[in-house]
Amino acid sequence: MKVEYIDFKTVSLTSKLDTTMGAELKLTQTGKVSVKLPEEWNGFAFLYLSIKICDPEERYFVFDITTETVIKLPDEEKEFTEEAMNAGMEIAQEKSFESIRAISVAMGINELDLSGK
Repeated sequence: MKVEYIDFKTVSLTSKLDTTMGAELKLTQTGKVSVKLPEEWNGFAFLYLSIKICDPEERYFVFDITTETVIKLPDEEKEFTEEAMNAGMEIAQEKSFESIRAISVAMGINELDLSGK
């Protein structure tokens, strides 16, 4: 299914960086996804990705971001299906991962690249 990308923004961002740590950190990533649909169907969907990257004790490094991606389904679609969710998630992940890379570079740390490329 082809969905149209409409908008992207960071909804919340919390970060902690303790530069006194003189060694490499083992980081873990967790995430969750949610969708908000308008009460009256209009073809738009709001996808929220919450991604948290941190050291095991959350003592030296925490990067916790929630993003919102707005997509529009084709006019002939009358409900939000799993196929629409998957198509929207591709866009939401790409935009979120780009944002995480850019923010981590701006922070002056090694680039956080979640794309796996």
